[in-house]
Amino acid sequence: MKTLILAASFALALSASAFAGQCQDDIEKIDAALASADLDADSRAQLEDMRNQAVQLCGAGNEAEGLDVTAEAKAMLNIQ
Repeated sequence: MKTLILAASFALALSASAFAGQCQDDIEKIDAALASADLDADSRAQLEDMRNQAVQLCGAGNEAEGLDVTAEAKAMLNIQ
């Protein structure tokens, strides 16, 4: 039983760090795209708000929600 609990805890820790890494990668991609994108003021403000929201979500441990936000922002910026 201890082995099962330890294995489950280890798997959870690995998946959490993978999400956190993906959040950071996506945020960096968004930052790079925002730096070079020719956007109107409203779109830029919306994307910067989404980026900041993703940072907060990922930082608070809500990686899945943060990745949803980054995915939407990346789609708006036409990046992968």
